Amino acid sequence: MSKPIDSKTVSIFNHLKKKPNLETKEIISLNSAEVYEVLNKNSNDTVSYWFKLQQAWCNNAYNTFKDYDSYLILIYLVNEIFKKLSDRFQYLTYQEFYERTELLIDKINLIEISKDLNIPKETIRRKVNFLQDQNIIFRKGKSIYFNRNLTDAQRPANSKQIMSVFLEKSGQILAKEDWFGRAFKREEIENFIDKYFTICWQHWFRLQIPFLVRHRTFYGDLETWNVWGAIGISQFTDYNKQVQNRVIEDPRSYADLYLHLLRHNPKNGINASSISEISNIPRATVIRKLKNLLRQKLIMKNKKLEYMLLPSPKNIKSFEQNYMHNQKYKANFVTTIFDLMKNSSFKVE
Repeated sequence: MSKPIDSKTVSIFNHLKKKPNLETKEIISLNSAEVYEVLNKNSNDTVSYWFKLQQAWCNNAYNTFKDYDSYLILIYLVNEIFKKLSDRFQYLTYQEFYERTELLIDKINLIEISKDLNIPKETIRRKVNFLQDQNIIFRKGKSIYFNRNLTDAQRPANSKQIMSVFLEKSGQILAKEDWFGRAFKREEIENFIDKYFTICWQHWFRLQIPFLVRHRTFYGDLETWNVWGAIGISQFTDYNKQVQNRVIEDPRSYADLYLHLLRHNPKNGINASSISEISNIPRATVIRKLKNLLRQKLIMKNKKLEYMLLPSPKNIKSFEQNYMHNQKYKANFVTTIFDLMKNSSFKVE
């Protein structure tokens, strides 16, 4: 197993009493490749919790401004603050962070943000001006700050709770391996995230921002991705019921789950009104996005005007590569949080 290589948080892991490797006698930490392999072999056991977390977080993101791009830029800027705090070895609690009356961003580099998020520079400029109009960011001299309105715009109380459930279920699976140690209860995980919020949420954004950028690039916009996701979750729910009822066998891996889900023929699909209700995206917008997905040959529609995944979507290879890439990022996040809880100076006894 290997030590963490995150240069921003590596110092947290120094001078610790980690578990020795019985064969090599070396001090070790969790390894994301091993975590991935275990979760991969138990792909169906946590995916419903992951979908619930992802859907809740994305819906909250959309509800903030009714515009995913504005929210994506917002969390990008918030993450820059997390990074600066981490660089200074400052780790704020959930309450401490959101009680700050002002949070210094320092400066905004439109070209850098455009490159990192793969969004045109002029769009970035418009969205930053929008955040300023919403009184979420403001200028003081040559510096830029967040003000207290950030609390209402970005405070992730609900997502934090759902994330703790997802991590609890992941930990229960990993705890079957000798090298992992004990599993943590949901309350322990949520308390840990509360106490070390800025470092934990920095790693969540390290997962989430590239995750959203990849989907935005593939689908053209995040609203279209969320509409597709609602169809996928609906289809997974039907598929998972058949797995639980032993009508069909468990998937053996993430790739197996992906193929089974695409090829699954549910009795019913999901209609535009239901997608709108789930995603909080207006029905007229949902219908436009559905038409776009049909043109791209990513979904299909039955005679009841219900939508399902297409068994062989257009660009299926890129589609699969994107999906598998996301599973690796997810395993990295799970590894980091549990490494912090087990092997860092923050660890839970």
